[in-house]
Amino acid sequence: MNKKEPQFESIKNKLRKLQALAERGYKGEAENAKRVLEKLCKEYGVTLDDILDREKVSRYRFNIGRAKIWLDLFMQCFANVTGQKELRYRQATKSEIVVELTAYHYAEIANLFYWHKANLKEDIEKSQRLIFEAYIQKHHIFRDRSNDPEEEEEEDDDKPIDLAHLQAVMAMMRTLNDKCYNKMIENK
Repeated sequence: MNKKEPQFESIKNKLRKLQALAERGYKGEAENAKRVLEKLCKEYGVTLDDILDREKVSRYRFNIGRAKIWLDLFMQCFANVTGQKELRYRQATKSEIVVELTAYHYAEIANLFYWHKANLKEDIEKSQRLIFEAYIQKHHIFRDRSNDPEEEEEEDDDKPIDLAHLQAVMAMMRTLNDKCYNKMIENK
């Protein structure tokens, strides 16, 4: 991203306006602008000078997690913000990396990555549950009710059927492998 890009110029202009308001505004306006400016800088771990000095590069630490998928997601976010094809980083710990960036890129990448990480984590958890349900259905892993006493009534849930969820389970079942388990001992 170069200095002429509208997105960068827009952010710089907003920060300059906040800074000007903090310096020259009336008491309430100035104090509020200063608080917002400090909050934004603190949120991203940068100073106003860092953000407005677009060329200064510093080392920033990201807690990406241990799974490879999080590094892959970080790389996508890095490429999206910087436009670079290659990410050079140093492994700080098993779950943290250190990357050299401008303060502006750091703020953008941190915000983008941590939002997408939480969002993807939520989608993965939902998908895992869906895969589990589809697997159980496809391979008929249910309790054998043939030995239940006749007078025992089945629990009848009065929950309405979620058609969209049922369709999602069925679609997932079609994507699972068709391997079959062969019972080793027959029960007579």
